[in-house]
Amino acid sequence: MLIQEYFKTRTDLLEKALDSYLSPATEYPHELHESMRYSVFSGGKRLRPILFFGTYEMLIGRKNINRLERLLPAACALELVHTASLIHDDLPSVDNSHERRGMPSNHIKFGTPTAILAGDALITKAIEILTELKNKTIAIQCIRIITKAMSTRGMIGGQAVDILSAKKKININTLRYIHLKKTGALLQAAVEMACVIHDAEENVAITLGNFALNIGLAYQIVDDILDEVGSFEVLGKEPGEDSRNNKATYPALIGLEKAKKTAEKLLRDSYNLIKNMKNNDVLIEYVNMIKDRLP
Repeated sequence: MLIQEYFKTRTDLLEKALDSYLSPATEYPHELHESMRYSVFSGGKRLRPILFFGTYEMLIGRKNINRLERLLPAACALELVHTASLIHDDLPSVDNSHERRGMPSNHIKFGTPTAILAGDALITKAIEILTELKNKTIAIQCIRIITKAMSTRGMIGGQAVDILSAKKKININTLRYIHLKKTGALLQAAVEMACVIHDAEENVAITLGNFALNIGLAYQIVDDILDEVGSFEVLGKEPGEDSRNNKATYPALIGLEKAKKTAEKLLRDSYNLIKNMKNNDVLIEYVNMIKDRLP
C-alpha cells in the first residue's frame, strides 16, 4: 500500500469518528459546540492519531483498517487534546496568535471566553470517549497515559515554563524541556497507548517512546526554524511570532545552521531507533515528513 493512501484512509476514518463524537453546532449551547467543531475541523494534519495507528499496525504486523475501528476512541482523544492545547496556546494571555492553520484563531472567531470553554470541553470529551474502549483495564491505562501527557509533567508543565521564560534569557536545556513537554508528551502518549493496547514488550515500548520524544523535539525545532525563515503558506500564520512574543527558540539560542543540524541529528536518531523493526514503513515516513519540512 502506498504510504499516501495509508494516510488518507486512516485520516478519513478518523474524520468520521470525530464528527460522530462531537455534538453538532445545532445543539445547545450552539456557539460552544460550533467553536469546538471549528477548531477540530480546521485542517489539522492528524499527526498524533496517525502515529497511534501506525505504531499499533506495526506492532500487530499488518495493516488492516477494519481492526482500527475499536481503537477510534483513543485516536480521537489524542486529536481532541491536541486541538484544545492549540486553542489555549493562541489565547491573548498566552501567545496572542490571531491565526491558526490559515484561519482566524478560535478566540478571534468566537471570543476569548468561548475559546477557553471550547478547549476545556474538548479535553473533557477526550476523557469521556476513552471510557468507550471495550476493555476497561486498557481504557483506564489509556486515561492514565493521556492525563499524564497533559499534566504538569507534560503539556501543561511545558506551557507553564514557556510562559514563565518569555522575555528571559534561558539556556538550551530549558528550551529542550519546553519542547519535549509541549510537543513530545502527546506524541509519546500516542505510541504508549498503542503499546498498551497491543501489550507490547517493555523494551519495545521504551524504544518507541524515545522515538516519539525525538521526533517531537525535531518537529518543534523545525517549527522554530520555519518561524524565522518560513512563510504564511507553510506555517498557516504569520512568521516571526516567537520573536514578537520574546520567546526563546533554537535558532535564537544556537543559530540557524546549528539548529538545522540538531534537528537532522534527532531525525537520524529517530530512524536508527526503529530501522530494524518489522513493518516500520509508516514510522519511517514520519521521520521523512519532518525532514521534508526543513528549509
